[in-house]
Amino acid sequence: MNPNRLGARQRDGAIYAIVLFSSLIVASIGLASLQLMRLQGRSAEESDDFIAARVYARAAVDIGMLRVRRDPFWRTQLGNGDWITRQSMDRGTFSLSATDPVDGDVTVGDNHPVVLTGTGQQGDARFQISVRLEVGPQTGSCLEVSMISGDDLDVDGTTLSSDQSICSNEKVDAGGGAVINANVEAYDNIDGSSYTKSTQQRTTRRTMPDPLHALDYYLSNGTTIDYSSLRTWPQPEILLNTTFESGTQNWVAQGDCTLQRSLMQKKDGLYSLRVTGRADQHAVAVQAISPDKLRSGDTYDVLLNVYPTANAKVQAVLTLETSDAASLSFMTSETTLDSNQWGRVGGRLTPTWSGTLTKATLHLLMDIADDYFMDSVSLLNTTYPADSYVLDGLLTPHHNPFGGSTNAKGIYLINCAGKDVRVGKSRIVGTLVFLNPGSDSIIHGPLVWEPAEQNYPALLTDATLWIGLSAAGFNETQVGTNLNPPETPYPINGGTSNSSFSDTDSYPSQISGLIYSTRDLRFSGESTICGIVIAEEKIRIEATSLNLNYDSSYLENPPPGFDAETVTMKVVPGTWQRQVN
Repeated sequence: MNPNRLGARQRDGAIYAIVLFSSLIVASIGLASLQLMRLQGRSAEESDDFIAARVYARAAVDIGMLRVRRDPFWRTQLGNGDWITRQSMDRGTFSLSATDPVDGDVTVGDNHPVVLTGTGQQGDARFQISVRLEVGPQTGSCLEVSMISGDDLDVDGTTLSSDQSICSNEKVDAGGGAVINANVEAYDNIDGSSYTKSTQQRTTRRTMPDPLHALDYYLSNGTTIDYSSLRTWPQPEILLNTTFESGTQNWVAQGDCTLQRSLMQKKDGLYSLRVTGRADQHAVAVQAISPDKLRSGDTYDVLLNVYPTANAKVQAVLTLETSDAASLSFMTSETTLDSNQWGRVGGRLTPTWSGTLTKATLHLLMDIADDYFMDSVSLLNTTYPADSYVLDGLLTPHHNPFGGSTNAKGIYLINCAGKDVRVGKSRIVGTLVFLNPGSDSIIHGPLVWEPAEQNYPALLTDATLWIGLSAAGFNETQVGTNLNPPETPYPINGGTSNSSFSDTDSYPSQISGLIYSTRDLRFSGESTICGIVIAEEKIRIEATSLNLNYDSSYLENPPPGFDAETVTMKVVPGTWQRQVN
């Protein structure tokens, strides 16, 4: 064979192989390109799903934060666990859940944080994100100040002092020589010139509780005290046989003398009591008084109409004996009486004692030994004004002396039915809710008051109410009962207690806690309030003095009914986290 021809054939075969191999490479590249394009398309699609899922998860959390911000009752309305389950959005879904990292229960603990977890899903892509919300700084709340009125705040001739601002959502007016030792805010005018600290006109009103619902929790959880179970005034006559029309019963001779029903003299009616044959000036008529008719610290008016047969200096004497062997005498001022004329002997007595009263008597102390007559005598408890219903003594979660059951949280409801109900000499550990009190209803004292639950209000009312405490402190003998028994130490958290009442157990006269009225509040006397005072309408202060000591715990942990628009949940920086299952 021609070598040249053979070489040509070999060269043609090599070229063909090269061309064929090149074609295979090009085809492979083409196929690879097509496969790569398919993979890139699928990756792009999956990437889009992932991005969408992430957006949906974040949207779920944002929706949750919006619900928290708009609904003051979100804890109980939305509850624990799932708030939203697989809600559709475009081509995917989102879900939202909530947990309390403190105790696991979102529905309790207004100051507890909450963790919101949003889940977004589209296609096979799933994304989950969480964030922690905590109570943030609150601005513009009524709980930031020591006193606030929804309407005008009038201060008339009073020295008002506070360690925190006082505020009106309308106008503050200081007149009649009033002096205000506090920072003052008002949405409208600030009138008067007796301001010793700063004054500020606000551009917005402070947020207030909802008057339609602020009392709801307490009405649902309180124990009712019937106003008719309270002590009433006027109290019945304490003495028996006061006119002697039917004889001398209930009166006995003390010393050497004789008692007679007599027609010889009379003040009223037909008869009087004659005390005759007196051996000395100590021989007198005496009446024994049942100890349960007297109460330590109460005020009594005594009146004895006396007809001496010689000029005399006379006093009425109330003598007491107690279980600790004490003998006490309380006397009216000395009265000079002319002979053979009717004269009035009496005055006002406020007996106090410790221990248990075992015996009490009423009689005359005279400087003559001649005969005398008595008629129309009286001993009345005049501690409170007529037509009053009075709550006084000790009222706590463990002790309710007014005929009803106790309340573990110390929440007591008094439907006054338009009657004038007074809170008098007392120690109260609890939350009192005054419903429909009469126009002369008042909280006065001396008294000491604190809520049983640390962040609960002390006093709530749906009407205008007066508050007029006395400045001076007091002791248990002025109230007539033990105010710090073993189950109720004073103060309620970490205080001391004992098993008897005495003049050595003393208390400041003050209310510690939040005071709220859906109407007006008015102040008289010399009151000290350690807490916050809120009235939806007007506050008028006609007191000698009013001292306000702010308690920030109500802002930090608002009580039920007062957390609307005050508890603000804020995102804790650095807590946004992607959750990986």
